Amino acid sequence: MSQIRPIVRAVALLCAGAAPLYAAAQSGADANAGAPPRVEITGSRIKRVDAETASAVQLITAEQIARSGAATVTDVLRDLPSGNAGGYTSEGTPGQAFGSSGVSLRGLGAGATLTLINGRRVAPFGFGSASFVDTNAIPVDAIDRIEVLLDGASAIYGADAIGGVINIILRKNYEGLGVTASAGTSAYHDGNTGAIGLTYGKGTLAQDGYNWLLSLSHRDSSPVLVNARPRTKDSDFRRLGLSDRRSSFSSNAYIASGTTGGSFLGIIGDCPPLVDAGSPLNGRCVNDNTTAVTLQSKSQRDNAYSALTYDLGQGWEMFGDAALSRSRQASGMYSYATNSYGAYTNDLVDKYGLYGNAPGTTISYLLLPADHPQNQWGKTVGVRYVFNDIPTTIRSESRNVRATLGARGTVGKWDVEGAAMFSRSLTDTSYRGYIQDKVLINDVLDADGLVRKSFLLHQPAKNDAGLMGRLYPQLDNHADTSTSSVDLHGNRELYTLPGGALSIAVGAEYRREKFDATPDPLFTDGSIQLIGMTGSNGSRSVTAAYGELSAPVLKSVELSLAARSDRYSDFGSAFTPKAGIKWRPLPQLALRSTYAEGFRAPSLPELHAGNTNGYSKVLDPKRCPVFSSTNDDCERYVAFTTGANPDIQAEKSKSVTIGFVAEPVPGWSLSVDAYHIKRRDELSTISASYLLEHEGQYADRIVRNPVSGKLDHLSLITANLSSTQTRGVDVDARGSFSVGDWGRFSLSASYNRMNSYLSSGNPGEDPVDYVGYYLQPKNRGRAGVAWDRGPWDASLNWNYVGGYSIKSTPDAVCSFQAATPQYCDVHSWLTASAFIRYKGWRNLELSLSVQNLANKEAPMDASQIAYLQGYGTSYHSQLGRFVQLTASYKFK
Repeated sequence: MSQIRPIVRAVALLCAGAAPLYAAAQSGADANAGAPPRVEITGSRIKRVDAETASAVQLITAEQIARSGAATVTDVLRDLPSGNAGGYTSEGTPGQAFGSSGVSLRGLGAGATLTLINGRRVAPFGFGSASFVDTNAIPVDAIDRIEVLLDGASAIYGADAIGGVINIILRKNYEGLGVTASAGTSAYHDGNTGAIGLTYGKGTLAQDGYNWLLSLSHRDSSPVLVNARPRTKDSDFRRLGLSDRRSSFSSNAYIASGTTGGSFLGIIGDCPPLVDAGSPLNGRCVNDNTTAVTLQSKSQRDNAYSALTYDLGQGWEMFGDAALSRSRQASGMYSYATNSYGAYTNDLVDKYGLYGNAPGTTISYLLLPADHPQNQWGKTVGVRYVFNDIPTTIRSESRNVRATLGARGTVGKWDVEGAAMFSRSLTDTSYRGYIQDKVLINDVLDADGLVRKSFLLHQPAKNDAGLMGRLYPQLDNHADTSTSSVDLHGNRELYTLPGGALSIAVGAEYRREKFDATPDPLFTDGSIQLIGMTGSNGSRSVTAAYGELSAPVLKSVELSLAARSDRYSDFGSAFTPKAGIKWRPLPQLALRSTYAEGFRAPSLPELHAGNTNGYSKVLDPKRCPVFSSTNDDCERYVAFTTGANPDIQAEKSKSVTIGFVAEPVPGWSLSVDAYHIKRRDELSTISASYLLEHEGQYADRIVRNPVSGKLDHLSLITANLSSTQTRGVDVDARGSFSVGDWGRFSLSASYNRMNSYLSSGNPGEDPVDYVGYYLQPKNRGRAGVAWDRGPWDASLNWNYVGGYSIKSTPDAVCSFQAATPQYCDVHSWLTASAFIRYKGWRNLELSLSVQNLANKEAPMDASQIAYLQGYGTSYHSQLGRFVQLTASYKFK
């Protein structure tokens, strides 16, 4: 150990500054000997003995995470009552951010929630419409605690934390060698998981002058198909009073007539006909995508985390940590058919108007010529076809690396900390099952739009392998993002006020952000019209300085003031303040309030995203003042472009909280905090209807034919259009009591009531209150009771999600109102989980956790039936009861 100490000490000195700091640090360390320990609370850089500040902070400990049975950080954070719509989830219909998860506090979006690791930013996930941290990449086994700052923008960590801050603090000290293994399965005997983790730690700061920790973990989860649950056992939803979602677009032949085909003729290939006399699909080959779509994706998580703390002497210590993670996910998806392909691409057409259409009319079938080897009817027929010769699948692999090196100590009366951090995220996503348009049109179809005789339907193995590879290409997206930073901050007491010491903290930060998301060229050059993606490439540097004051002006009154200045190399500067007050009129009661201003500069994807082209049906109010079916300007398909806008401005916010913390008796506390957040100049895509209704204001975004005056093109690029105001109340209560020989009970509960969520999509529009409507429940909460007695401990927890209307706005019409009005609301959901652990054997612990004890189905969300889910993945799960057994052994 003595051989490496000078080297490590030299590295730490370089990080911290210079050797002369040691002498000054020693006197400060001696002066503080015997003082009560002070801690740093998320949201403040001033260390304090009293953990309650003017800001509301919720704490989730490693013990609480273990008792919850949560397998990932995402599982933990999804149950936050303060979380709401706008986040990202690993489940549900796969999108561009597939494989990732992100949290949205207050429903303001993942991009407005600042997620930190050990108080520092990390590289964001490479895909998706917002810049957010993928919580799947954070090892749950290495977490010490999670602190959630709920009062809006933070002048300390970043004014872009409009919704709040989630600070995930990883473990730092551990001694010995521990091994943990777990296995779990659902009540349906699927969704099986297996995990193993190893944690090794050596040394103590007090005795050995260092501690080194290493944590390794691996977890596998098997997939769950949609048809493995009763509600979605198949896509014939007539049993639920809904429509039959099985499709005749599989391999059925019809008389070539009109746009969808005439009378049914028969089946192409060896697909067994449906036997269902009550169905209009009887006798036909049906496509049921519930056999392909996954409810839970196949996933694999690997994590390695190491942390080192080294005592440099004279009041200084070096710290560092490094983390590596790999997250893999794979999912099946529903395949699309000729009806959707023809409607969205206009590539399937009746070229000559031979089948009762005008020449060039879009049709919903493939034309099989009379002399095709699969045509048994002696005439050209239309085949309703599904493009699933290659099943539609998506796979994602994310690799993340993060490393921090720094030092902390005292310089005179200052507590000082400085560190350098580097974080990088690499994501590869591959898609299979989307057809390349030009290959279909040129190689599968002939010049007349008929299927070539050399191409066999639903017999991919008999077709040319090269042709199939080009028709169904593998599409590979790649993203590379990084964040590197250097920060330095310090705090000290200035002088004594009537209520205590006036404390100050100052800090500065420099970070470099890079973002490079590159979709497959076939996604961006229009080769696959049915799905379009854009990339983003950019970099910038950000410098920031902040200061904070804590002033206990009276023994019962503490004022706090913070301010931050940010400068973006590609955007500009901003100054954002924050103020707070805490008043303790009684020893058992503290009143508190904060005010904060927020500033969110456009993210690199928002500034540098490429453009996507498409077509949209619009009504032209200039040429169609009164709707008429004979006026083609009333329903006209117009080309449009979406993408980044270099002229966008920052989003700005103001937030206010007011509340109290009461401790009526020792060990029992209750906090109630009301909040009001107002965000303006939100970035959103302008709608075609709004653009056309305000043509005078946006004339440069509308292109008309110079001769006819008809619409030719619309520019629907991102702009600062929207605004949101949300108000609500957070409640947190906890306490414990002893029952003598029967042990000790602990109770906890947290609750969020969203009173309003007012939002307007465009400037000048009256805001609409969305609370209680789709994906905006008014009420969320969780509660738990824990029992400890000797080697036994157990807990029972409840999670509650309030109901909400399936309507998106108060003025919307529920499409289920007439026939099935019960589906106009997504009902509330209360689930319970249980945990029991025995520690009576030497060095061995066994625990059993059961989530969703009652095996409750998720509340029905009929709007998701179209995606074969039948429930909303933002708040609910269809996995059912899940039982997990865990064994932990610690070698001494």
